[in-house]
Formats: sequence, structure tokens, C-alpha cells
Amino acid sequence: ETKCDHLSIIAMHPHAILPLHGFIWGAICHQLLPDLYGTGCATEIAMRLPVLRHVLHYLSTRPADKKGLLHMLQIKEENLFILPGGVAEIFYSRRRNQPDSLPFTQTIKARRYGLMKLSLQTGARIFPAFVFGASDMLDQLFHVEQNDASKEKDAKTSFDVGRMMQSISRKLKGGIALYYGQYYLPIPHTPKLSMVLGDPIYPVENTSERNVNGNKLTCKRIANPTDAQVNELMDRYV
Repeated sequence: ETKCDHLSIIAMHPHAILPLHGFIWGAICHQLLPDLYGTGCATEIAMRLPVLRHVLHYLSTRPADKKGLLHMLQIKEENLFILPGGVAEIFYSRRRNQPDSLPFTQTIKARRYGLMKLSLQTGARIFPAFVFGASDMLDQLFHVEQNDASKEKDAKTSFDVGRMMQSISRKLKGGIALYYGQYYLPIPHTPKLSMVLGDPIYPVENTSERNVNGNKLTCKRIANPTDAQVNELMDRYV
């Protein structure tokens, strides 16, 4: 179903500390799956950093603002590649000590209601993707436990560096993390990476229409989706 003129969003997890796997996917997609290739998006702060912003522009990446994404999908009719976990998944990222062990499930934060609403508004189908090994390229000094209730309580009375950095990053709308790789330098480890691309999820099933300019297929577009519609799509996504 990848070879189709249907408007698509590729949503990849996990974000990891640095989404190096995202750059690898971009190259693979460009060469092997050109029908899915489109535009990536990044935080505003990433688009302002020297050198990095030039690399991102070269890779057809734009700021992840809602107005711009709607224009890109509806008017320019370009597919979207996004790592929706954002700042949260950066701080949940943990490198496995044993390469053959299962990945840490807290590296995933899949409930992104804004992404579901964007899909419903544009009629774009969503391809969920997961990259095994993505979190094993770098170590993090201060990670955050997603489902540890005790830490939530302790955070109110004790100093938690990880949560403090996560809070600052959210305010800056960009991840500020302390990390290291091989030889305690910012040189990534080289784990085996395996990507799973799921079947497409259609926001409004069994519907089809043409996009604004008539070049791309979409599902029925809903300008103002209700909470119930967003939640129903979210349940199918997770």
C-alpha cells in the first residue's frame, strides 16, 4: 500500500536522544520508497541552530507549526515524516546494557492527540513505525521514568535533574539533554537497527476524495473533528 497517491503521514517511534535513525530512514525512503517520501518537520529551536538548520533545510525539513503543516499537506500535497514523541521521548530514552534484551517500553509516548487531529483535518493516512535499536546509539546521564508513580511523588519533594531538564526543554520547545556515546564522547554506538512499518491507519475508514488541488487521494476531511473522533483514531493508533 506504499505505492499509492494517497496523502500519508509516517509517524516514527521512538524519538531517542538524537533521531539519527530518522536521517537514515530519509535516505532509504528517498531511494526505495519514493511514493512515501515527503517533508520532515522539526522543532523551532532545531531550525535555528547553526549548521543543523542547513542540514535540515537540505533534507526538506520545516518547523512543526500547525499552520505550516496544514499548508504542506493540503496545498503543497506533500507527505509528512514526523517523530511525534518529541521532548518526552528524548528523556525516556535509555540505552540497553545487553543488546539482545528487549527495548525499554518507556521510550514510547504514542498518545499525541494533535497528530490525530491533523490526520482527520487533512484526510492523510498514518503509517506507524518503530525502529528497534534507535535508543541504543547514545547514553543519557539523566533519563526520566515514564510509569514510575513513586518518582512522580518524590519529584515534588526532591531535586530531580532529569525532570528539571525535561521541564526546561518543554518551555524551550526543544530537547536539551546530556548524553555521550563511545569512549564517553558524542560518537554514537553502532547497534543493529530494525524498522517495522505498520499497515496504514485511515482516519475515516471506507471514504475517499481528492485533495484541494486534486492530485492526491485522501479520506474524508473533517475541518473540526470532535473529541470522540480524535479519541477513536487514537485508540486505533496505539
